[in-house]
Amino acid sequence: MLLTGIRFTAILLAALTLGMGFCHLMQLPARMGWDQYLWVGSTVQGGLYRLFGSIGAVIGVAAVIALALLAYFVREHGRPGFRLALAAPILFALALVLWWVLVYPVNVELAKWVNGPVPADWTDYRARWEWGHAIISVLELAGFAALVASVLTDTGRSLR
Repeated sequence: MLLTGIRFTAILLAALTLGMGFCHLMQLPARMGWDQYLWVGSTVQGGLYRLFGSIGAVIGVAAVIALALLAYFVREHGRPGFRLALAAPILFALALVLWWVLVYPVNVELAKWVNGPVPADWTDYRARWEWGHAIISVLELAGFAALVASVLTDTGRSLR
């Protein structure tokens, strides 16, 4: 029962985290074509992503913790799919690290634009912000795929 509860929690939190990342990936083609006023207005001044940094951050960290716990319990209970279950928290944690490396420095710069001038090289910041999120989304998708595969590996065994 404990393993089932942890699986449920891990799947739910990983899906919510992936959903936030995947929306960035789906928006990328359009947002890369936006002019300064639309991109800065929505991203920096409009508050469109305000909850991503607060609620989203908590969900993302909780997902990594739940996924790590799941990998531990899969191993402890001798269930199949441990390597896949272990890949999930590693990939989600790597995505968090990359957020700090790729996106956070841009967010610090963007915060200066809320009431101040937008620099002439704003498109460089846009590219790093958008592509950083895209890379993170791909890692989260791979982590979620590993999670689902680990569950299916165990499910297939119990159905036989």
